[in-house]
Amino acid sequence: MSAIIVVPTIRHESIKSFISAWKDQFAPELIFVVEDNPEPTFDIDAPNVRHFSWRDIETDLGKKAWIIPRRTDCVRSYGYYRAWLEKPDVIITLADDCYPLEEDFVTRHRAALGERQPDHAWVSTGRGVLPRGVPYFNHERRWPVALNHGLWKGIPDFDAVTQLASERTRLEFEPIQQIIPVGKYFPMCGMNVAFRPEAVPALYFLLMGRDYEYDRFGDIWCGVIFKKICDHLGYAVASGSPIIAHQRASNVWANLAKESPGLPVNERFGWLWTR
Repeated sequence: MSAIIVVPTIRHESIKSFISAWKDQFAPELIFVVEDNPEPTFDIDAPNVRHFSWRDIETDLGKKAWIIPRRTDCVRSYGYYRAWLEKPDVIITLADDCYPLEEDFVTRHRAALGERQPDHAWVSTGRGVLPRGVPYFNHERRWPVALNHGLWKGIPDFDAVTQLASERTRLEFEPIQQIIPVGKYFPMCGMNVAFRPEAVPALYFLLMGRDYEYDRFGDIWCGVIFKKICDHLGYAVASGSPIIAHQRASNVWANLAKESPGLPVNERFGWLWTR
C-alpha cells in the first residue's frame, strides 16, 4: 500500500519547513509538490519528492492545460491527476502551512477510508413500538467512505468576514468527528483531505484565481459537487480525524477582495440541484 501527498505551494521556505516537519511520517510515501509558477524557482532536496510546475501542466495536457487554474491553490488538481496515474491506494492533500499534530497521520486517513459507515435506512411512522414491516435487525445500510476530511487546530479556516469579526470578539472553532448526513453539504477545506484515487474525476477544484472572477471557493464548491455525487452513488464522507496544526493566517484584506464576488453565488450554490 502506498500514499501520495499532494501539496501546492509558491513559497520555498514554507515547503522546506513542511517537508522537514513531516519527514518521518512521510518517509514511506511520495510527496508531489505542485509549484504555482511557470517553472520551478527552487530545488527540493528530498528523495521522495516530485516537483511539478506549470511547465509540466502544459506538457501533459497541451491544449487542455487551461483546465488547471493558476495563481490559486486549485492548481493542486494537477497533482491529483499525476497521483492518480501512479495508482496509490490513497491520495492526501495538504497545505504547505499545515504541520503534524498527531502520530500515524497517514494510517488514520487510510483507516477512515477503509470503513463502511452506517446510514439509517428505515424510519418508523410513529413513536413507541415499531409497526409491522420494519426489519427486526437490518435497519442500516453501510456505505464505503470515499473521502475523509481531516480538520485542524491553530489558525481557523475562517472566511475574511468572520476573520475580521474575530479581531473584535474571539471566535472559537472546535473540531468534531462525524459522518456528513445524506442530503447535506459541508464546507470542504482543501488543507487536509484524503480520498480514494477513483474519486479524482469528481474532485476537481474549480476554475479560480488569476484568470477568473471567483477565488477561494474552489475547494468549497468542489465539496458541494462531490457530496452530491457521493449521495447519488452511495458513498459516505467522513470529517474530523486526523487533526493537523495550521500555523499561518493569510492576509485578511486580500482574502476579502478575493472572496467578495463569490459570496452571493455561495448563498445559492448548494441549491443548484433543487427540484
